[in-house]
Amino acid sequence: MSIKSFYNRHFLIAAAIVALSLMGSPQPFAADNDVLAKIGNQTVTEGDLKEIANAVPEKFRHLYFTPEGRKKTLEYVVNIYVLAGEAERLGMDKKPDVANLLQFTKKDLLARLYLDQMSKDLPAPTDAEAKENYEKNKSQYATPESIHLHHILVASEKEAKDVLDRLKKGEKFPDVASQVSICPSKIKGGNLEWLPKGSLVPEIEEVAFTMKDGQITGPVKSKFGYHVLLLEEKKAPQENSFDQVKDYIVEQLRFQKQQEHYEKLAETLKKQMNVQVNESALSGGVPIPAGPAAAPKK
Repeated sequence: MSIKSFYNRHFLIAAAIVALSLMGSPQPFAADNDVLAKIGNQTVTEGDLKEIANAVPEKFRHLYFTPEGRKKTLEYVVNIYVLAGEAERLGMDKKPDVANLLQFTKKDLLARLYLDQMSKDLPAPTDAEAKENYEKNKSQYATPESIHLHHILVASEKEAKDVLDRLKKGEKFPDVASQVSICPSKIKGGNLEWLPKGSLVPEIEEVAFTMKDGQITGPVKSKFGYHVLLLEEKKAPQENSFDQVKDYIVEQLRFQKQQEHYEKLAETLKKQMNVQVNESALSGGVPIPAGPAAAPKK
């Protein structure tokens, strides 16, 4: 069985994740037809492993060449074979719902391969296009106001006041945080690092962004408990230069072009294949409430 049967989005994600964690030195490859593993009457060859390497995003692909990378990737493939083999032995692939899913997965894969083939010659975004996008959307590429925040989280208001008393008496914030905080940040002395505006729960953000550098405040109540806050430093919003965000913009434009190409291609093929959609049937289903669901009556 060829490894191509596993060339789908789940496998690519897993292979990329494996590759991200690998380190080591390159080593020579065996011949493509050399068998690296046998699973019953099936084999995984060097060529199969190379196909996997080609499936991994290019910026991570060099990690495949490491001995540990090859070992981990082969282990992943073998695991897929044995798990799928056991599922087949149990007849899971014969169940109607699974058979339908397998059929759709095959079509999904073919669609992706076709789209890749038809998109390979799309022109890359130019610097001029990226610059134009930057000028039109400068505010989107700015760094928002940010704070370097520390906190100590406790369960009750009394505990929070006790924390404040200890700090007023001269105890160090990281020491108290590591002793009493119930937040995982206690292992870092309550250090939450830099946080942009809009990333905190409203109760904390409303207070934290009005504090001065070095100020300690509390107790502040949130759904998590009671907080004692220390603001280390605050940064005003900053406009990023084009060079700072150019790579990000180019990637966004590339994705946008691919999406537009995909939609045009799909629309053309739908017309050629006389696709008809039953709009009236789509109006059925379960309505989504406009607001939060009402609490059940007691």
